[in-house]
Amino acid sequence: MISASEAVMGTVVSFLVDPDSLTSEQVAGALREACAELHRIDDRFSTWKPESELSRLRAREIDHTSTLMDQVYELSAHACQLSGGFFDPWKMPGGFDPTGLVKGWAAERALSILSDSGICAGLVNAGGDICVLPGETYRVGIRHPWEPDALCAVVSTTTCVATSGVYERGNHLINPLGGDVAAISATVVGGRLAISDALATALAVGGKEVLYLLETIEGVEGFFIDFDGAMFKTSGMIFSAADSFDARVEVTAG
Repeated sequence: MISASEAVMGTVVSFLVDPDSLTSEQVAGALREACAELHRIDDRFSTWKPESELSRLRAREIDHTSTLMDQVYELSAHACQLSGGFFDPWKMPGGFDPTGLVKGWAAERALSILSDSGICAGLVNAGGDICVLPGETYRVGIRHPWEPDALCAVVSTTTCVATSGVYERGNHLINPLGGDVAAISATVVGGRLAISDALATALAVGGKEVLYLLETIEGVEGFFIDFDGAMFKTSGMIFSAADSFDARVEVTAG
């Protein structure tokens, strides 16, 4: 396996690929193009770069949007509906802010470039949001919310894992429906990463209400840890609890 990483989109994006029959030059070229795509997306969707399309849109400097922005609009609307409004980028301070979805979407696009380049096995890890090429099962450790060097759980996936929370960057999440944020950490497994990324944000915000919604979405499971250390999970969520994490676990009604 070959690993590589790139600092982009305010985080570190890591790649793990199996070169199989590809040459080192072919793999390096695929990784360069995947990283270039991540930088292109950051240049378009950053809320910190005043020249980005998103920043100019939020500032009402432009009237027409790109095809990529329209795709993110459509995905955001779908995620808003799935989450019962707990993920709603139109209700963010300063205007439309799809940050909770774009990172996973960008990782998906980077993974697609690797696949198109002939890489048959591998994954992209965008700051804890992970998507994998089909055909392999990967075990993913979920960071302990209070102990940076420990894990609270280990999950298996053939698709993706997304985690959101307030333990690393502070309480930066906003409940668009009003009220407090429900979880210190929330993880969604399955589906496509762009949507699971948004649902993990919604789960951290909405807690049990969103967990019950996840029960209705085929192929998607999840769990969250509240500020008292209790863990709540969907009925189909299977994981290995880490020895260092001792929490009571409650299951939603299936």
